[in-house]
Amino acid sequence: MPVRAAERGALVEETITAVLVAARQQAAAEGRPALLPTVEDVIRRRARAARAELGPLGPALTAAHRWSDVEVNGAVNMICTDRTSGQRVESPSPFASDEEVWEWAAGHAALAGRRFDEANPSVRFRLPNGVRVHAVGRVTSLTHLDCRLFTPALDTLMGLAGTGMCGPDLVALLAATAALQVPFGLVISGGTGAGKTTLLRAWANATPTDRALERVVVVEDEAELFLDRTRWRNLVEFEAREANVDGRGEYPMERYLTADLRRQTPGRVLLGELKPDGGVLPLLLAAGQGIAHGVATTVHAPSAADVIGRLRTYAAISSRTVPETVVLETIAATVDLVVHVAQHPAGRVVTSIREIGEYRAGSVSSAELWRWHPRAARAVRTEVDLSEQLTAKLATVTDPDQFRPRRSAPTGGAW
Repeated sequence: MPVRAAERGALVEETITAVLVAARQQAAAEGRPALLPTVEDVIRRRARAARAELGPLGPALTAAHRWSDVEVNGAVNMICTDRTSGQRVESPSPFASDEEVWEWAAGHAALAGRRFDEANPSVRFRLPNGVRVHAVGRVTSLTHLDCRLFTPALDTLMGLAGTGMCGPDLVALLAATAALQVPFGLVISGGTGAGKTTLLRAWANATPTDRALERVVVVEDEAELFLDRTRWRNLVEFEAREANVDGRGEYPMERYLTADLRRQTPGRVLLGELKPDGGVLPLLLAAGQGIAHGVATTVHAPSAADVIGRLRTYAAISSRTVPETVVLETIAATVDLVVHVAQHPAGRVVTSIREIGEYRAGSVSSAELWRWHPRAARAVRTEVDLSEQLTAKLATVTDPDQFRPRRSAPTGGAW
């Protein structure tokens, strides 16, 4: 219908303008030159083209400054999640029928080299603009699309601080750990849609620019990080490959981590997400053997206190049989901090930071350095002091006293 098309076009133009204005404001705040008018024109043309290629979902999937997730339930409705507040907003489905949803998913999956048909009723793929899509149909009453939008404006720690995810103290801590050139392991935990990958990307981008030639290896089951190659000049990006229709060509993360990683002399390894089907042990061993001085990853977990148990479980059900003692010793030797993020009424926030300690008497000790404070609506410093080991590492890049509590108390926990 003409009116509907006009409304969509107006929304696209409004979205493009909002993104460009935000980019100008961020450039001014950081003391960088604004984009040239000719560059902005190119961005406008490409955004319009992307919207046209995305069909009925174009307006929603090109509004990454506003939405973090878009869920389509056949021709019934569409639910969009506000990127800042985390609130869900319902609107009519942009599709006229469930079959139209199915055809949209099948067509875009095919362009990404994936199949979505009667024999393969579930598929994951990435759109050209970075949106990640999961589609399922035929085995459900409706065809469902779950779309995760990518926002370049949130690729810095300061940008995330501006959304309320963390305060200046945590920005300083995470920036310091990103600058380390001594062995350091970071795990970012949280639930689905909590902002784990977003925080991992921002942490990586906090690496000093004079280390642009450092070999950085990104290993993912499905590409999500999208580091900027103009900034990272020695970047290796691995994305796991599924088997083709003949059952051949599969190349999983675990195989890459085991067979290829050490030969690429990485300085830093970023693993998109640890999963039960492999990757835990190879990654930990890579860090423990000194293959890379920096290792960071994400994992689904309900709290920071559950992370070690989750890693232990994943390692236990992997294809490799390794004694639990070895797993726990390796975790204690390679993981320094666990940062937990969660959905909160105030938005996506860091709720806890735990330092991982030593392995002793069958368990790994830990201490919570930052804890969620309901009244402050942010994570605040606890009375637990930094360990001597973490203090020494931070001292190589900054003054660690800024991260100390006013009072120290040797309290903590163990798994």
